[in-house]
Amino acid sequence: MKKLIIIALSLITLRGASQIIEKNIDKEEVKTVVTTNLKEQDDKLDSIYFQHDDDRNSSLIEKIGF
Repeated sequence: MKKLIIIALSLITLRGASQIIEKNIDKEEVKTVVTTNLKEQDDKLDSIYFQHDDDRNSSLIEKIGF
């Protein structure tokens, strides 16, 4: 029962904190930053090439991409 009470109080606290943060966000400033810094990707760009220079000597982990 204590665990449920702790979980409920945690959720209520997080909900309250998110409401406070949402009210304090300057929406016009966010809009300005997003339109200034983020740009659309060009769909005509080729896909990124993730191959290694020498695949014969690469391990399986390198071929997967780790």
